[in-house]
Amino acid sequence: MSPPSILDTHIHLWPSTATSSSDHGWMSPGHQLAKRHGISDYLAITSPQPSGFIYVETDRYLPSAEPPNINESNSDDDLKDKLRSWAKEPLEELRFLARIVEGRPEEGDGFVESGAEKMKGCVIYAPFHCSPRVLNAYLDVAREVAGPKLWQRTKGFRYLLQGKGDGVVARMLQESEESWIQNLCALKQDGEEPMKAVGRLIAGVRQYEEKEGHTNRVKFVLNHLAKPPLSPKPTPPSDIWLQTMTSLSSDKAIFMKLSGAFNEFTVSPTPSDIPTLLTALTPFLDHIFTCFPGRVMFGSDWPVCNVGGPAGEQGSWKLWREVVEKWMDVKGYGEEERKRIWRGAGEEAYGVAL
Repeated sequence: MSPPSILDTHIHLWPSTATSSSDHGWMSPGHQLAKRHGISDYLAITSPQPSGFIYVETDRYLPSAEPPNINESNSDDDLKDKLRSWAKEPLEELRFLARIVEGRPEEGDGFVESGAEKMKGCVIYAPFHCSPRVLNAYLDVAREVAGPKLWQRTKGFRYLLQGKGDGVVARMLQESEESWIQNLCALKQDGEEPMKAVGRLIAGVRQYEEKEGHTNRVKFVLNHLAKPPLSPKPTPPSDIWLQTMTSLSSDKAIFMKLSGAFNEFTVSPTPSDIPTLLTALTPFLDHIFTCFPGRVMFGSDWPVCNVGGPAGEQGSWKLWREVVEKWMDVKGYGEEERKRIWRGAGEEAYGVAL
């Protein structure tokens, strides 16, 4: 069988100029990922090379949870100036992406024009937690910085709720749920949220769409199997994970990514052999494929997959691809089912074509 045509729906990139804690707050000195990760680096370790990929924003540094000194008396120009200062790093991220789509590599960017063509779409940062006025002002600034070519290739938006601390996400949604829902509906793009918040948030979005008569429904792409804790020993999924996935299963505008699993083995080291990995993953994959038939897509989470990945920087991407391939072998999937996972579901979710 010839190598499959792969759309890797989840990778991260950053140039050598964005490898400190002032660029990414999570990138502490000596961090494993605190070095350039460019398209050339990605293509050097992928085998077979994917036909394309989706870039996902990298949680760039922000000096505060919300832009400071924002009030209704601010003029639109004042508001945008404050957002340019507050969101300096997310906007730098857009400048980096613009250089990729426009074929203008600078020293340290880590790409050449031929590789840049593989970036089929981008999921960029958006401050969903802010008021609709602030979000819209930010998007005006982002569109201006990105330029028309990158903006056309922007296929989704993300505000990372992961790692905000105990109770923070629930409090954010409780205090400003209406703004979240209006912002998501207004964008008509992809929202990507953690499991505990997703059911309530999506239900609110669907109610709002119905009330407002929206026919073009927001698509949601759930990352990393919705991040269940994994163990080398067969462990049944939690009730809340099972119930949340089941509750979302009838919504045909919700997609799931086969990604991120290596980093969910938090108690024990990630197994290095495919049989043990499949034993650990099977209860979760069985439920995912039951809930989201035809809406499950391959994603590597490169280079973050290298952190928990047992095969290191050179082999973790390949190992995850082999795990997914072996899963399909075990299930006896035919050519069309495999094509749907490798590329079809991702093409549909993000509106791209290989």
